[in-house]
Amino acid sequence: MNVRAIMHNMKKRGFIGTAQVYIKRRKARSCYERLSNLYIKRDYASEGTDTERYRRAMEQAAEYEKALRKLDPKMFKRYKEQMIEYYLLNLYPKVYDSLKSVPVKDKVVFMEKVGIYAPPNVHLSAVLKKQKRYEVVMMGMGKGRVSQLEIYENGLKLIREISDAKAVFISSANSLFSGFDFRPETKLIQLWHGLGIIKKVGYSTLESKGFGMSREMREKYDQYRNYTYVTLPSMEQAWIFEESMHIPVESGKLVPVGVARTDIFYQKKTIEKCRMKLMEAYPQIGDRKILLYAPTYRGKLDTAIAPEELDIDMFGEALADDYVLMIKHHGSTVNEIHIPDKWRDSFAFDIKKSKVLSIDKLLAVSDICITDYSSIAFEFSILERPLVFFAYDLDEYIDSRGMYYKYEDITPGPICRTNEEVVDYIKHIDERYDPQVVKNFKEKFVGACDGHSTERTIALIEQ
Repeated sequence: MNVRAIMHNMKKRGFIGTAQVYIKRRKARSCYERLSNLYIKRDYASEGTDTERYRRAMEQAAEYEKALRKLDPKMFKRYKEQMIEYYLLNLYPKVYDSLKSVPVKDKVVFMEKVGIYAPPNVHLSAVLKKQKRYEVVMMGMGKGRVSQLEIYENGLKLIREISDAKAVFISSANSLFSGFDFRPETKLIQLWHGLGIIKKVGYSTLESKGFGMSREMREKYDQYRNYTYVTLPSMEQAWIFEESMHIPVESGKLVPVGVARTDIFYQKKTIEKCRMKLMEAYPQIGDRKILLYAPTYRGKLDTAIAPEELDIDMFGEALADDYVLMIKHHGSTVNEIHIPDKWRDSFAFDIKKSKVLSIDKLLAVSDICITDYSSIAFEFSILERPLVFFAYDLDEYIDSRGMYYKYEDITPGPICRTNEEVVDYIKHIDERYDPQVVKNFKEKFVGACDGHSTERTIALIEQ
C-alpha cells in the first residue's frame, strides 16, 4: 500500500473520506478480477450458450460491468481493452482456424453491431430470402443492449456462422474480424451504412481532436483487412474510401454497384405503401407535406448526442398549416428530444422513438429534408427533392471532425446557420429551390444508384 498516497488523501479528505476511497477501490478491484476470470476461464460456456449457467454468467457480467464503470471508469476502460484484445487477437483466430476447413455452403450472413436489422441489410436480405438460393443468417451483436462481455461472446457465435459462409455482409465499421484472415472462399462485403461520406472516418481521423483511434490502435485492429468488396454509390467517392480504409482504388475492391436499399426509391408502389403506413400511424398528417429533420450526431459515437438547436416552436408557428415535422435523429444518440406539448403528435413527431418507418422509407415519403453533415443528403438527392442544411455549428464541427470536401462546395441546397433562415427558405421554397442543383449532385455522387443496385450487389457473391 502506498503510504505517501494514504497520507495525501488523509490530509485532503480526512479519515472517513480516505477510508471511503479505499473501500471503493477494493470494490472496483473485486469487480475487475471477477470480470477477468469470467472471460479468461469461460467455464460458463463449457456446455454451450443455451443453458441457465451461461445466462446467469451474462447477467453477472452486466452487473459487474455496471458497478465497475461507476466505481472506477479508468479501470473499466482497462478491463474493456484487455478483454477486446483477448477475444479479437487470441480467441477468435483460434476458433476460426479450427473451423475454416469445413466445406463452404450456399449461405450468406448479415451482421450488425446492434440488432439483426438495419436499413442497409433489410432490403437486400429480404430479396435474398425471397430468391431462396442462399441460406440467410441474420446476426446482431447487441451493442448498447447487453454487457461488453456478451457482445464479444456473441462474436464467437458469429465466427462459427461465417466459417462456412459464402459471403458476409456488414454495413458499419467494426473490428471483429481484425485478428485473422478470411478463407478465400468467403467474401466479406461492406455495404456501408450511408450513401456517401462527408465527415471524416477511419484512417482519416487519426489526427482529429478527440475523435477516432490512435494510429497504433487503428493498425492493431485493422478492420478493413478482410474486405473483398466495398459497394460504392459512384466512383467519385472512391478516393475517400481509399483514404479512410487504406484500400487502393486499383485493388478492384471498391466497386460502384450502387447501394441496394436505394432501389426502393424507384419503386412507386413501395413508396405508396410507405406513405399509407405513415398515414395509418399518424392520420393527423392529413394532406400536409412532410418535412424531415435528420441530422447526424454530435460527439463520439459511443456517447452520441442529438443536436437540440432546432426551434420546434418557431417551426410550428410558421409552418404547421402546410407541413408536419418528422424528427429522425441518429440511431446511436442517447438524449431525449423535447417536443413542446403544443406541437407533439400534431405537428412534430419523434420518428426515432416510434419506429413507424425505417430511415430509407421515411426519406421516400418526405417532401423536404433538413440535415447537416449527414450522408442522408446523398440518399435524398436520388429523389430529386429539396434539401436544406441546418449547419448552426459548422465551424466547430469542421474543427472537431474534419470533412473530405469543402462544405460550401458540396451542399446541394442552402446552408442555414439559424432557425429563421431555415423557416424563411421553406416558406419561399417554390421560388428558391433549383432542382438542377440536386440533379447535378445526384449524377456526380450517387450515379450508380439507378434502381438496379440490388442485383449487382448479389452478383458480387459469386464473383
